[in-house]
Amino acid sequence: MLFQPVKEHAPIRDKLGDTVEDFYFESFDQTRLHGWYLPLRVNANTPQHTVLFLHGNAINISSHIGGVYWMPDYGIEAFIFDYRGFGKSEGIADLAPILTDIGAAIEYVNKKKKSHSKLVIVGHSIGASMGLAVASQARFKDMIGAFVSISAFSDYRVVTREMLSRHWLTWLFQWPLSLTISNEYRPLDYVSYISPVPLFFMHGKHDDIIKSHHTQSLYEAALEPKQLFWLESNHNDVFSIQTNRQKIIDYLSTLAR
Repeated sequence: MLFQPVKEHAPIRDKLGDTVEDFYFESFDQTRLHGWYLPLRVNANTPQHTVLFLHGNAINISSHIGGVYWMPDYGIEAFIFDYRGFGKSEGIADLAPILTDIGAAIEYVNKKKKSHSKLVIVGHSIGASMGLAVASQARFKDMIGAFVSISAFSDYRVVTREMLSRHWLTWLFQWPLSLTISNEYRPLDYVSYISPVPLFFMHGKHDDIIKSHHTQSLYEAALEPKQLFWLESNHNDVFSIQTNRQKIIDYLSTLAR
């Protein structure tokens, strides 16, 4: 119910050409994971920032490349990887092991990054929700310069009920089925522990997949420093709108200052 992985990539890699590079690394249990690295363009200066992008629950990085492909044009090197069970990554998709994948990715990117600033995590949808739980751990906090949460949900069971309530076939089962979902890593329970890492929450005003009250709850539970910005977008068009991209760039610029 949480993950919908696809092993085959959409035919986007050839179109990207040498603007992306494959990389592989191991999670903490030696599961081999795959990702794409987007360096700055040829002859560009040292990147100002390094972003680790945590994608949503479906398909694989080939369908989420829109979240990062534009970043190198703004002085940002970007890493995007597939959780276990997705794309070319080994293993079976499951919540607890994927959280360890995210932790391993933070450590890997922190060693490989070329910028002099701390790592910035940008998470979208379930990627943001899972990332908040991982970023709250003391082991990783010192590596993270900021966390950008986009369209996150605050509670696994609540969002499951909201999803099931949308169709008459599953409406009657929303409560019993939601109880089958573990809430052990509920983002709302972890977000306050991320401080003093800066948090930037973003959510589309017209998001009909993850309701905006989730981000409002996370923002209220988080400690300073934090910011909240409402986007003129829905769930899946966040990164196709230039003003939304610019908002992320502007926020990273404030970190640099």
